[in-house]
Amino acid sequence: MNEKEKFSELENRLQEMASPGIRPGLARLARLLWEAGMPQDDFPAVHVAGTNGKGSTAASLYSILRKSGYKTALYTSPHLVDFSERLVIDDKRAAAGKWFAAAARLDDIIKKTPFFDGNLPTYFELVTAAAIMILAEESPDIAVFEAGMGGRLDASNILGDVRLSLIVPIGLDHTEYLGETLERVAAEKFAIMRRETPALFAGEAALDAQFIVAAKLHGAFPHIFSSQYRIKEAEFSLSGTVFTLEDEDGREETYRTPLIGTFQADNAALAAAAARLLGQSFTKITAGSVREGLAGTVWPGRMEVISERPMVIVDGGHNPHAMRRVAETLRTVMGERRINIVIAMMKDKEIGSALSFLQGLDVTLYCTEVPGCGRSLGAEEMAEKAADASLRTAGSFKDPLKAIAAASGEGAPVLCCGSLFLVGYIKERRDGI
Repeated sequence: MNEKEKFSELENRLQEMASPGIRPGLARLARLLWEAGMPQDDFPAVHVAGTNGKGSTAASLYSILRKSGYKTALYTSPHLVDFSERLVIDDKRAAAGKWFAAAARLDDIIKKTPFFDGNLPTYFELVTAAAIMILAEESPDIAVFEAGMGGRLDASNILGDVRLSLIVPIGLDHTEYLGETLERVAAEKFAIMRRETPALFAGEAALDAQFIVAAKLHGAFPHIFSSQYRIKEAEFSLSGTVFTLEDEDGREETYRTPLIGTFQADNAALAAAAARLLGQSFTKITAGSVREGLAGTVWPGRMEVISERPMVIVDGGHNPHAMRRVAETLRTVMGERRINIVIAMMKDKEIGSALSFLQGLDVTLYCTEVPGCGRSLGAEEMAEKAADASLRTAGSFKDPLKAIAAASGEGAPVLCCGSLFLVGYIKERRDGI
């Protein structure tokens, strides 16, 4: 059995151990880790929460810390192609054997502890607990830990030694769990802040005051990126992003990231600001290591070119906030070129609102679905949603690869977007493009 097959078996095992669905709350995870000896206290971490840009920002900060000479871990979710993507330590994915050992320990705890009778942990709680146990063994100098969908009740908020709370831009997503308004969603995200610990928020005029109040309530040291920094002279292309970052004292640094998109300047700049805050205690971080780290960032599935002939780009943006950024990037990087979009989205997303950001662009939508994914909206229904949004469509395709073939046959660049699940499906089968 190869590593990929082992990780597939691991996923199945964790799903069998878990209760179905999403059940917000920290009680189950707290009990699991208490029984396991409180491993969440054994390594320092940066906790990254927010709505859009978490993964890119976390990957950028991870790269900076690596280039600064620290043993660094990166925990993210969901994975695109392979479960092993979720936990990386010094650029090496944690081996299947370590995951299986952690899963076996968790299974033993669950079976021996009456607390879990009829109250099983969720899949994400088990994955997070296993990752924490592996990290406690590996003893990284620091771990960059991406939150799941929330903040206050997210499994990642169990971390015991948080050195920085990093909050990326906030938008409406998972409203059935986090609240129907931006302020309610923000309250959940801001709740990750820790006492006497710096907290850095990307900043948004409508939420800045709420962030400051929340920081005072939590006893955190607040910093708002948009109040302290300014991005200027940004250049965007299919080879990456170059920008100059100016701080409140007028000092400037120019950075490059290979990540593509107008939003990647924001994400990289936020990671640079986070590194500066961490530099007060992680003293090996230098201006040079920040530059090198950003230049070496790897984060697949976000405006990623997976084929040049035909030109095929994939992006996992899956909500209105992300789709707005995708539209901005298309206008900036592609100019007046016509673009064919292969799109699939999950049923529980704000599809109409997300599609509205594509209006006014010279795009044709090739509507598809994610095979084998029960959450995916069907291809025909996706086409109906596109028509309702007054977008030009070229029909519906149950097979994403057939949609790509049809879209690329016209000679226009192809963007595949709307879901991380779609991106993962396509990347796994990229040889068929």
